[in-house]
Amino acid sequence: MRSKKLCSAMLAATMAASMLWGCGAPSTASKKTESVTTKDTAAQQSPESGDQTLRVTVQAWMMGKYDFERIAKEFEAENPGVKVVYNQVDNVDVTTSMLEWSQGKTTCDLALGGDRSETVPYAANDYVVEFTDDNFFNGDFTRDKFIDSFLESGNADGVQYMIPLLGEVLGCVVNIPMMKEAGYVDADGKILPAKSWDDMYEYAKNLTKDGQTGLAIDWGNNMAVKAYDACVMGVNGNLYESDGKTLNFTAVPVKGMLSVWQNLVKDGYTTTDVFADAEANRTNFKAGHVAMHIAPASRWIEAGEILGSDNVGIMPIPGTDTNGSISYIHGAVIPKASDKQELAIKFIKDKLLQAQFQMDSMGAYGKMSPIKAHYENLKNPYWPEVMEFTEKASTPPLYKDYTKLDTNMQIELQKMLTGGSTADEFSTNMSKFMTTIDLESGMKK
Repeated sequence: MRSKKLCSAMLAATMAASMLWGCGAPSTASKKTESVTTKDTAAQQSPESGDQTLRVTVQAWMMGKYDFERIAKEFEAENPGVKVVYNQVDNVDVTTSMLEWSQGKTTCDLALGGDRSETVPYAANDYVVEFTDDNFFNGDFTRDKFIDSFLESGNADGVQYMIPLLGEVLGCVVNIPMMKEAGYVDADGKILPAKSWDDMYEYAKNLTKDGQTGLAIDWGNNMAVKAYDACVMGVNGNLYESDGKTLNFTAVPVKGMLSVWQNLVKDGYTTTDVFADAEANRTNFKAGHVAMHIAPASRWIEAGEILGSDNVGIMPIPGTDTNGSISYIHGAVIPKASDKQELAIKFIKDKLLQAQFQMDSMGAYGKMSPIKAHYENLKNPYWPEVMEFTEKASTPPLYKDYTKLDTNMQIELQKMLTGGSTADEFSTNMSKFMTTIDLESGMKK
């Protein structure tokens, strides 16, 4: 096993390179496509032809979860003279778009991916379009049509700079045959959820055997704060200290939960593999080696494609059925430098929020639509459960130094969970750390 010092150093280096979306440079796989379309774009935008090209930057992983090609063809057919060009990107450094947009230039008209914490650098400098009742929230897309917590995740200091494209909520995905064997499924086939972290310890203990791990928690890269927040909401009903701004590490229920986490690892009922490989828990659950997995709830649909839909379910993280979980989004922003703002809004409304586009991904991958009406006739029996703790969900803190928090929390969690510190020391260290970072949103006052 690598030393703790080496793991921490690698973790810090990885997170220091944390990337944000924007227009950015294309991924390696899409460079040829972009170079081919560049010449075409110039022709299609010529004043003589009157044609328009809508340039859409999409994080590459999304292309595999949604039918972007279909909606592009539909949009072009419905809007003669319009061409939709996608630019797939992997990880994009924020400085690329910041420099471009600060000069009033843009290589995209619509950027898809990321959440509000990644929108702030652009919004604070007035580089992205504000969505209002006049330009967006009207007709079939008034604010009440959206799931509140998903809409909130695109809002910074009361201003909507991002439209949610898809939502995620933290839950506990479970292997039903394993749960049933351990006695955690009732006579009607319903999962009996753990009500407390003491219960979760007992569940994990009884579910651990023969190379099978009872519980996995997504403490790794990019999920540490969200997973922690969801669990804190469950036990404490509030993310913050009495100032309403500082993330809570000191409440008695929170410290109790941290002690259970430490014991789960010490006693072998959960693992810390996720610190070395952010996908370890996800991979092991889908391989049938993990009984319970605290992660984005969409993993229940994803794993069901492999393990069988009847063999995978979901239950709330302890307390989140009452207090709500944590949700977040990947959304859409429009740069002010684009001269296709109205066309981009039309594409969002007509295609990205289209029922078929959204519901196909919900059914295949569990990616949640931001539109309430899309949940009315879903067949999977666990959707009502997921919606219950989604509708009560809170959003992660909007800190200017959120990336620093995520990095440091992983380091401190790894130290605590591998015996390098106690739960009390973790609490003290994180509380002190919170005094060193900027807890403001980063928006200019």
